[in-house]
Amino acid sequence: RSTPLVTQFYTRRPFWPAWSTEAGLLPQAASLVKALHEAEQEGLRPRDYHLVHLEKLLAAQQHTQGQGTSPDTAALAALDVLLTDALLTYGAHALYGRMTPRTTEMLFDTSEEKLDLVDVLSQGLEANRLMDALQSLLPQQAHYKQLRQLLARTRQVPGSEARVRQIAQNMERWRWLPQALGPRYILVDVTAYALEVIEHEQPVLGMRVVVGKPSWPTPVLSATLSYVVLSPDWRVPSSIASQELLPILRANPAYLTQNNMRLLSGTRDVDPRSVDWSKVSAKNFPYRIRQEPGPKNPLGNIKFMFPNRFHVYLHDTSSRSLFAKSDRALSHGCVRVEKPTELAEYVLRGVLSRQRIVASLGQRTSRTIMLPEPLPVYFVYRTVLMKEDGTAQYRPDIYGYDGLMDGGTL
Repeated sequence: RSTPLVTQFYTRRPFWPAWSTEAGLLPQAASLVKALHEAEQEGLRPRDYHLVHLEKLLAAQQHTQGQGTSPDTAALAALDVLLTDALLTYGAHALYGRMTPRTTEMLFDTSEEKLDLVDVLSQGLEANRLMDALQSLLPQQAHYKQLRQLLARTRQVPGSEARVRQIAQNMERWRWLPQALGPRYILVDVTAYALEVIEHEQPVLGMRVVVGKPSWPTPVLSATLSYVVLSPDWRVPSSIASQELLPILRANPAYLTQNNMRLLSGTRDVDPRSVDWSKVSAKNFPYRIRQEPGPKNPLGNIKFMFPNRFHVYLHDTSSRSLFAKSDRALSHGCVRVEKPTELAEYVLRGVLSRQRIVASLGQRTSRTIMLPEPLPVYFVYRTVLMKEDGTAQYRPDIYGYDGLMDGGTL
């Protein structure tokens, strides 16, 4: 990640050394080494930042300066680049996270911070305030700071290596979210099977949710809720149509009609009884299936839409009994909400009253309502959380995500 940043860094200077003058090394080099030593306090790995190599080169340069001999300009130049690479790599890890989630099996979708990392660190370097600059890049949420304190305490406990990794992995996932979540947002805590609406860091609405089963996990994501659909139809995902509905249609071609579903080829309706389903395969499923609004529709009466690459969303459900279960990892990835009408009333305030929302439900025609103010939505995956009484809550890793993060080594 840091190679193009190093180029930017020196292009802006333009190509003047950052860590030394004609007289030798500047004290900022020692400040950076101190910061790198302390990287493990953030659940990061000092060895990722050339620390051992840097200390050897710095010791050699300091020895040369102590002897009163002229600095080796070539060696200083090489050291300068290595220090800059370490600074920018650590800065990028602090701001964006060390892992690259899209290269793992973890489902993840978020946008990177719109922050000029090179500018922040360059200014910190010039002002001799590197520690402050690096600290400013870390997550500022209270939950992250609580995990940092827990990590420090847990490191002191003999035999706690597994817990240390787990805490560090949860800190890493905080770095994947924006530093500022916003004054109002929706937080879906996947492992807690819960949704909260947050205003100014205080919950104003909460409810149970059903999330994706381990074979269809709900992603970790940041998105923006922009519209609500009342009395929605259900555009059946191709994976569900080909894998789950096809075997049913082979046995009962009337299944779609019985469940208020339409079979489409392009925009043309197709009679499912006219299809030889024995010749249709999961790999060659040329149709689309849409279920009309109604009591059998699995989306229920309301869906809450926010564009994301996994095409997941929040929605009501016709299977209300699922909210009574303790293990609610039962969906195909979308999140089913316990109180859809209350959530719609909140996000559509100023546009539709609760009475008008209720009057629009159960109709045969869908109605789309744009939000007056788009609302951030965050799906988080927390297997460690600090409770109000100061104790740590460790949750089951329902998708095995902790084990996916670099093979468990930190």
